[in-house]
Amino acid sequence: MSHINQNGQDHDSEGLPPSVRRYDYKDKDQFAQILTIERERLLDSMRSSREISDIDTGSGRSEQESTTEITEYIIFSIDPTTFNQDFLSFDTIPNLSIRTSYNPDTKTLIVKMVTGEHTGVAFEVHKAIDRALLRMGLDGAINQYSAVDIDVNGRNKQADMGWGPRRPPPGCPKRPSVVLEVAVSETKKKILQDVDLWLDPLRGNANVVIAIKLSRRAIITIDSWIWDTANGKSTNSQHIEVSENENDEVKLSGGPLLIPFRLLFLRDPETPRETDVIIGNEWLKSIAERGWEMQFSNSR
Repeated sequence: MSHINQNGQDHDSEGLPPSVRRYDYKDKDQFAQILTIERERLLDSMRSSREISDIDTGSGRSEQESTTEITEYIIFSIDPTTFNQDFLSFDTIPNLSIRTSYNPDTKTLIVKMVTGEHTGVAFEVHKAIDRALLRMGLDGAINQYSAVDIDVNGRNKQADMGWGPRRPPPGCPKRPSVVLEVAVSETKKKILQDVDLWLDPLRGNANVVIAIKLSRRAIITIDSWIWDTANGKSTNSQHIEVSENENDEVKLSGGPLLIPFRLLFLRDPETPRETDVIIGNEWLKSIAERGWEMQFSNSR
């Protein structure tokens, strides 16, 4: 097992913490072994970070981000043939609670280790969307994409979750029209890279990206992004913040979250029964609370 030390960053890993470890991929066994080691390292870092935060809070100081750098990412160098064989074939590597993004041009595989925060928040968002669609009788009209490889103009990428019409209009492929990305250690630059990748009509071709950023402090941001066709770039259509103070009071600004019906189903709604999908403020608070619960329980 070899750990690659690299000075400088390639474009694929821009926005990731400098502590992200890089490896040459050898085989499935080596991959699983590295994943086990790195996941334990991640959990140790999270526990250490939480202990430092508890000490700061107990001493009467304001809670600060710890100096322990937490990252759920690993980078592998792997050639396209091996990637296709080990990750895309029928005899593929089992999903070990990871999300992957692969660029064959740079032979770069970025692996995100999924934690309780990712899964808890993702499924809470899914429940909120499902509940909104149920009121319209459309809960069975969408496909859910979780840990599914999506072809992004020659690259392979997995979202934390995605949704798309079960029966898309003629000429539209079955793929997510709305994508969810849950971020823990990513910088804003990395989040925006993922947003652009999903929304670009020549790459991800999604219509909406919901980006949720978790913090080791009790604050969560929820941003909705759409593609600005006129300017050829992503634009932030909605920004929501949910925070909790020392008295366990939850405050929210910018809600509720709105997902335009046409952007999800690729057709106009049949009014009055069909409307935009709205995730209300109480659901948004529930999403944030689930993230905090999972984050702090994982850190103990």
